[in-house]
Amino acid sequence: MNDTEPARLAPAAQPAIVRPRDAASLILLRGAGRDLELLAGRRPGHMKFMPGVYVFPGGAIDREDGRKWRVEQGGERLPQRLLRCARAALRETWEEVGVLVGRRDTAATPAAHGLTAIETAYSERGVTAAIDVLTYVGRAITPTPVFRRFNTRFFLGDGSAVFGDPVSTEELEDVGWHPIGRRPLAPFRDVTEFMLARAMALRAGTASPEAPLLCTVRNRRRVVVCREAALDL
Repeated sequence: MNDTEPARLAPAAQPAIVRPRDAASLILLRGAGRDLELLAGRRPGHMKFMPGVYVFPGGAIDREDGRKWRVEQGGERLPQRLLRCARAALRETWEEVGVLVGRRDTAATPAAHGLTAIETAYSERGVTAAIDVLTYVGRAITPTPVFRRFNTRFFLGDGSAVFGDPVSTEELEDVGWHPIGRRPLAPFRDVTEFMLARAMALRAGTASPEAPLLCTVRNRRRVVVCREAALDL
């Protein structure tokens, strides 16, 4: 190319598409009306992903979440994919906010040898990880142009199934039962608001029976029906 020849524009580099990682989250509610409370915490400001934002406890699925716990019951109604997500939601809730979700077990035995940390926590406190106290809320996939993406399944649990007092951790600060019936909790992300509204409707008995999938199609946010909760899939 000589000095008088116009420079040719190089094609714009396409951003790398990050594959979403499977994750799970737990929406815990108690009370009603103006006394409605949500168990949530705020992500610390130094976090790269959603800093300073209030979220439900939750996180990525681990390999061990695919193995049945020796302290669990009631998982037969869920397909395997959602069952391991439910375990992850329970585990992450314990790790991030310090509470267990399940059912008191009067016949519980002392912690046995070889239990994982989450199994030991349930066993020592005489609580069964009762999967059947959870309700599947829906699923959301982080949009493509994000450096960290998750394919998250959300579950709902009632405060009556919560054991222990919530505490702040390195993962979440300002953890507690927030009175969302009296004032909104902010800042929230749109996915959090969407799933919270769906959870509240499920709790009130006014939600559609079809679980939603919140995703991005052709750069637009869309809500479609999520059918993975069906046992025959």
